[in-house]
Amino acid sequence: MTTADFLNILSKCRLIASVQASEGSAVDRPEALALLAQTSADQGVQILRLQGVENIRVVRQQTDLPAIGLIKRNYQDSPVYISSTKLEIDEVASTGAEIVAVDATSRQRPNNVSLKEVIDYAHQKGLLVLADIDTVENAINAEKLGCDLISTTLGGYTAERPMSEGPDLDLLREVVAAATVPVLAEGRISEKWQVEAALRIGASGVIVGGALNDPLKQTKALMPNPITEGKVGAVDIGGTWLRFATFTEDWKLESVERIGNPVDMGERLAWIREKVLASGVEKVGVSTGGVVDPRVGEVWKAKEYLMPNHVGIRFSENTLGKPTFAHGDGHATAWAHACLPQFAGKRVATLALGTGVGCGFVQKGHIWSGRRGEYPRVNDLPAPGGKSYEDLLGGKNLTSSPSDEAIQNAVTALQGAIQALTDLYFPDDIVIAGSVGLCDWLAPEVDRLGLKRSPFGTDAGLYGAAALALFPPPMPS
Repeated sequence: MTTADFLNILSKCRLIASVQASEGSAVDRPEALALLAQTSADQGVQILRLQGVENIRVVRQQTDLPAIGLIKRNYQDSPVYISSTKLEIDEVASTGAEIVAVDATSRQRPNNVSLKEVIDYAHQKGLLVLADIDTVENAINAEKLGCDLISTTLGGYTAERPMSEGPDLDLLREVVAAATVPVLAEGRISEKWQVEAALRIGASGVIVGGALNDPLKQTKALMPNPITEGKVGAVDIGGTWLRFATFTEDWKLESVERIGNPVDMGERLAWIREKVLASGVEKVGVSTGGVVDPRVGEVWKAKEYLMPNHVGIRFSENTLGKPTFAHGDGHATAWAHACLPQFAGKRVATLALGTGVGCGFVQKGHIWSGRRGEYPRVNDLPAPGGKSYEDLLGGKNLTSSPSDEAIQNAVTALQGAIQALTDLYFPDDIVIAGSVGLCDWLAPEVDRLGLKRSPFGTDAGLYGAAALALFPPPMPS
């Protein structure tokens, strides 16, 4: 087979099925894998990726499809385990597979054999070489060494590049731009839009494995989160108050303590840690003003006039003494609402009108945020007259006794903010929360606009924090 032959076959169906089973899985045997492969073939798949000598032989015999073959073997002197040496090349060649996939990372190979040696030997055996890479630099190197095809298979699986939650489309973009040989996308692809995106980026084909043919991975992916045992702590940090509450494992509020939010960051963190450790909770959720990177729990952006000395504070097991889940207050409150029966499965937005204005949106069980926890900044949009919606709707500026003019401006601003939310996110429901959002003078406007009042009342921030701990949302990708 030539590269042109491969591309001609691939043009008939650009989805390549990787038919491999997790070790120990009930389908980890050639006959079962052959049935899975045939199922994909029946839907139009023209090329398979297969692992193991017997698996490759049996599957090719039953499907009569060309194969990308590989042998996974662990060596004590190297972390490389995909077709690492000439031995694996011989084994793949013996099966009749047309292509061999090899680890083309920069890591030391077994017995110090070079990647160049492996590629040249595969060509001597009449095989095309697919280079499984982890970085664009290693893709360029693999092409220089003579590989025929490149795949992003190992992106995120070595120390050279952090793992993305889904497919590493940025790596794919880099490799497609740098390489002249055909590039295949592979790794953590589980949805059709990801396949289509990879092809639009310029991939010649897309390899999908676990999402197609590994029941063990599929079951794990769909397994509901385990039920939390024991009570959890909830921290709600606003521009005025710092509150700590305990919740039962079935999301019932037990107790609440609060103090004026300390100006000093260290004092703030110390008070929370003291309450966490004294309460006997198993986990902690934190809902806070500012922008929080939920992957590390660090506030990396906050408005100084609302949340002084808050940038740089970190909420984690290391700082609070218990497993901790932290998010911005708009996100946390929106997540709490999305976990309620009346909103679960809907596109639900939350507008939290407290000291400041927070916003959050949940769709398909995901908090809609940037990679570092950025939130929909409806608060900073300009309202009629030039002021922001936060200027007109935030309690910091309204004060506890707003004038008639301030009330009228707030009512007009709410209408504009809701229109912006509707135009941007098309929510099924919009929930209003916060001390200003639930005040009596705003109630007629809330009703007129068809908004839903938060069932949590003024404790929505605490319920949001508890929801983060009890029902942890997926991390942003």
